[in-house]
Parts: sequence; structure tokens; C-alpha cells
Amino acid sequence: MSFITIVFLFTIFYLALYNMNTVKVMITNDFYYELPQIALIMISITAGSAFMFLVFVVRDTRNYIKTKKELKKRKKEEIAGQHYSNAIHNLISKRTDAAIEDFQLALRDNSEHIPSLIKLGDIYFEDKDYITSLQYYQKAIKLDDQNIEALCKIADVKMRTKKYGEAGEICEKILGIEQDNLTALYIKREMYENQAAWDDVLMTQRLIINTIGPNTKEHEEEKWKLLGYKYEYGRQCLENNILDVAKKEFKEILEERDDFIPAHLAIAEVMLKEESAEDAAAYLEKARELTKSAIILARLEDLLITTGEPSRLLKIYRSAQSEDTASDTLRLFHGKLYYRLEMLDEAMDTLKGFDSGVFYPELHMLRGGIYLKRGECEKAAEEFLKILDLKKALWVPYICTNCRAQSDEWSGRCPQCNQWNTFTFDLQGVCKI
Repeated sequence: MSFITIVFLFTIFYLALYNMNTVKVMITNDFYYELPQIALIMISITAGSAFMFLVFVVRDTRNYIKTKKELKKRKKEEIAGQHYSNAIHNLISKRTDAAIEDFQLALRDNSEHIPSLIKLGDIYFEDKDYITSLQYYQKAIKLDDQNIEALCKIADVKMRTKKYGEAGEICEKILGIEQDNLTALYIKREMYENQAAWDDVLMTQRLIINTIGPNTKEHEEEKWKLLGYKYEYGRQCLENNILDVAKKEFKEILEERDDFIPAHLAIAEVMLKEESAEDAAAYLEKARELTKSAIILARLEDLLITTGEPSRLLKIYRSAQSEDTASDTLRLFHGKLYYRLEMLDEAMDTLKGFDSGVFYPELHMLRGGIYLKRGECEKAAEEFLKILDLKKALWVPYICTNCRAQSDEWSGRCPQCNQWNTFTFDLQGVCKI
């Protein structure tokens, strides 16, 4: 460095010897300075060097300050990350209060720690404190308005608080950012389902099926749900007397699954609304032969007794029992039919032969009723003492084959697990009477 300085000074001295001319430096029109050329060169070099030095000082100072800020921020993020890690561990260990405290510490060290904001929102969401959870999610959105996770959480809160318009708008925003986002589609579907907007549910469900890859378990499950939603849409049309559309929906379901019992029963309802009781009975008879369903048989029994055709019904029962001689369900319902028709001897004969190791409350109800009508009060009392609830006489409860929930009324969809086509008769006492 010293050598360069000496060379530079020598060069200046050498140039000064051979450049003695002066240069006028005009300050105004009437005022000027005369400077040696070498002096002007030196002034220019000095000014340029000073300017560059100032530029480098400013740049380095700015970089230094930026580096210090980044180091400070990184340190805060590391501390916040440690608190966040501790909070997650506490959540896994079911120590929710400790987790909340750690998340708050993470935010104290880094107020822009989005994962902590979302997790705090999740905790309050699980407690159904939707107002507090929404506040945390919205703070996350203020920091990153494109954060898909926070947007999905907000849409879910809006949907659960029945602010369906706002929920729909947020879902559309999410799908605008990420058009195949399944979470947003699921929220839209649930939102429409809560509103019983079954046509919109169907449209959304088809988008979900197209988004999920084929040949997967999830794809098959969603295809099954599509049939259920078609059934709900058909039921809605049936209730609104849009019979052509309703029948079309039910038939499309049966083209996919001919064992979808609710659709068979719904088609019979359409025929009854069209005042075609005979067509409805004929359809149910064919449907029973196809599916062997006791539910359809019970509905056919009610219909034929109402229309005054017990002999036809007895013929159907005999045919059904000949197809399945071991069916306790058919034997019980056959005996119940005889009881309803006051054919007491035939009813008692039909009800004989049940497995004595299995307890059927309905069997004892029927037998007690037969003895009572015959005037055999002691035997009737013995049968009634074997059961708990006389109000259930002649009534067989329903059970969901998916979640085992019991119901006194049949439904195409289980109200507990929301699955379709799962109700059957509970003869084995699986549910508590």
C-alpha cells in the first residue's frame, strides 16, 4: 500500500513539472479562479475518492445494520422455534394449558410466527371457542394473505358459525390460489349439506371425485358418497313433487348399486304419489326378490295390508321362507303378519323353532300377545315378564350396520355416522332395548 502511494505521488510530481499551464475555473460570469492543471486533477481525484469513500461507508454501514437485524431476527426465530417445539410436545402429551403458554412465548419472541398463531387458533377451535380461534387465524392472514392453511381454518370457522356467504367467498379465494385444494372443497360440500342445497352438494362432490386420483380407497369412498347425495337430492325432489327428476335420480343410483335399499323404497314412494299403488307393490315385490331385504318386505307388508291384499302378502312370505328356511327374520315377520291378521294358531306355529339360546324380545312380545288374545293370561304374563318394554310389542327396532346405532324409525341415512343404506332390523339384541 505504501509503495502504491509513493508511486502515485511521484507520478503527480512528474506531471506537475511538465504541466505548468493554468486553467480558469469559472465560478460566475465575472468571477473565476486560475488553477494549475495538476491542481485541478488532484482536486478531481480527491473529490472522486471522497465520494467513493462515502458511498462505501454508507453501503457497509447499511449492510452491517441489516446483518445485525437479520442475526437478531434469526436468534428470535430460533428461540421462538424452541418454544414452538415445546408447545407441540405438550399438545401431544395432552397438556393444553402448557402448550398455550409456550405458543404465547413463541409469539412474544417472534410476533410474526405464523405456525404458533395457527396452532393457538386450532386449540380454541377444538374447544368451540370460534371467536378466539378466528382472531388468531386472522392475525396469520394479516402476515400472509396467501396462507392456504389459515384461509382454510377461517372458512371452516365461518361455516360452523353458519356464516355461509363468507365461508363460500373464502373457499373461492382458496380455490383461486390452489384450484385442487381438497380441504376447501370439503368445507364447501359440508356448507351446502348443512343448507340442504343438494344440487350444489352434487356439483361439489363431482369436483372432489375428479380431484382425487382414481383407483384409490378415497376415490371409491367419495363415489359411494355421491350415490348418497344423489339419494338426498332425489328425496328433496320427491318432497317437492318433482317426481320425474326424483325417479331419474333413484334409477341412476340403482344402475350403480342395485342393493341400495333406500332408492328402491323411494321409487315405490314416487309411484304411490303418482297414485299407482299396484305398480308400487309390484315394484317392491321385484325389489325384494332381487335384494332379499327384510326392510323392503316390511314396507311391502304395510302397503299390501293397506290395500287389502293379505292373501298376496302371505304368498310372498311363504315364497320368501322357502328360499331361506333358516332366516329368523322371515319367521318372525311371517308370524307377526299372522298375528296382525288374527290368524293366531298359524302365528304360534310359525314362531316355534327359534333357537332357545338367542334372546329375541320381539318374539316374546308376539307370543305374549297371542296368549293374551286367546285368554291364556298366565302364559301371556310369563312371556311379557321376559321383556322390559310392552310398548315395543310388534315393533322391531332398526340398527345401523356401520356404527351399531339403534333407531325406532327407518331412515335411508344413519343420523349418527351419516352413512347411507346401513339400517336393518335388530333381531339379535345387538342394541340395548
